[in-house]
Amino acid sequence: GYLGSIACEHLLAAGYEVTALDNLMYGAGQGVYHLCAHPQFDFVRADVRDEAAMRKALKSADAVLHLAAVVGASACDRDPTAARTINFDAVKLLNKLRSPQQTVIYPN
Repeated sequence: GYLGSIACEHLLAAGYEVTALDNLMYGAGQGVYHLCAHPQFDFVRADVRDEAAMRKALKSADAVLHLAAVVGASACDRDPTAARTINFDAVKLLNKLRSPQQTVIYPN
């Protein structure tokens, strides 16, 4: 998404290695296309509710900036199942899979 792509740009500019995990449910990833050629950027097309994909992505992560969400009351009302599974269950999954040494940032 928009915030994730901006965060990726700033993290890469600061010298961090960045892996972005996104299912592209809101589009074809135009926000991150320009980053794909960067040697310190890796893109994983996956869903935050996919345990195997999350486990694999978390293996090499020192920190996680969790931005996956269904945003806004109207969007949540349109698809309450997605809202619950993405906004709540995926966070529970992340906390189950991450190690105690991995920092998780939940912007709000």
